Amino acid sequence: MLRNERGFTLVELAIVLVIIGLLLGGILKGQELIKNARIKKVYSAQSEVVAALYTYVDRYGKEPGDDNRASARWNGAVNGNDDGRINVLTTNCGGSSKDESCQAWQHMRLAGILAGDPNVAINPDNAFGGKIAIGHLTVQGLNALWVGMTNIPFDIARILDDKYDDGNYKTGPIRGSGDYTSAKTGTFTVYFQF
Repeated sequence: MLRNERGFTLVELAIVLVIIGLLLGGILKGQELIKNARIKKVYSAQSEVVAALYTYVDRYGKEPGDDNRASARWNGAVNGNDDGRINVLTTNCGGSSKDESCQAWQHMRLAGILAGDPNVAINPDNAFGGKIAIGHLTVQGLNALWVGMTNIPFDIARILDDKYDDGNYKTGPIRGSGDYTSAKTGTFTVYFQF
């Protein structure tokens, strides 16, 4: 009775295994492409913020957020203190925050340089679900104007630093809130110097 039942031949099993292997390879390659696209999107976002800031400075002669004549240009805008720097780097602005770091976003939106609601001073999101922030801050011993990206996974932070800087979280124009170079888990804020 068992002789009439037929199983898969070795050729059929081999074909099935090849198909499964191709599907898995395609899925893994697709995930790698998505990851690389998100890495490029983070780097592009910081470049866009730098370009927007320079456009604002070129147009109005002051850094956004620090602009002491913003309220004269736009109804509802909050003036900065005009000390030549975007004070504080706030990573989670509330819609009505008066920090220069938060007001910088609103000033650039009111000027038509960045997209978004010009009625609120909120940070845009980055490709990993964190926030983008700008302002003066001391990061790993260097006080400068930074673009900060929160919630960046440790491996992505490491790739960004390796690809666009020196691979050390404490030196160069890309720095981290912590040691992502030896981390095995966690998220970090990655800072890009202007």
